[in-house]
Amino acid sequence: MNSDDRELREHFAALRREEEARAPEFSALAAPGRSQGRPLWSGRVVAASVCVAAITAAGLWLETALHRPHAEPATPVASIAGWKPPTDFLLETPGRELLQTVPVIGALPEYAKAAAPHHKGVQVKKTVLP
Repeated sequence: MNSDDRELREHFAALRREEEARAPEFSALAAPGRSQGRPLWSGRVVAASVCVAAITAAGLWLETALHRPHAEPATPVASIAGWKPPTDFLLETPGRELLQTVPVIGALPEYAKAAAPHHKGVQVKKTVLP
């Protein structure tokens, strides 16, 4: 082997021994919660109880909010059914009243009676020029 390789291996072996001396025992790493005297699950229990308390509080708040009697508004509120658009007059076309009734066969409507001529006279027959 090369002398540079041997020196490099010796340096790495010395570093490895230093790290092994500073490293903690594996048994201490396996259960970190128990070495401090506090159980590992205590944080989970606290978190779970906080979540349960928050859900219970939200449920109680919703229950009271949904069953609270609502006060009627003091002023009447405008209904959409009573709203009339400002351009509604444009839809009122002449002769609209004709379309709102159903015609009856054989009877003259009121507007036809009013438009008929009232004079009874001799009709003059017009001739057509050739």
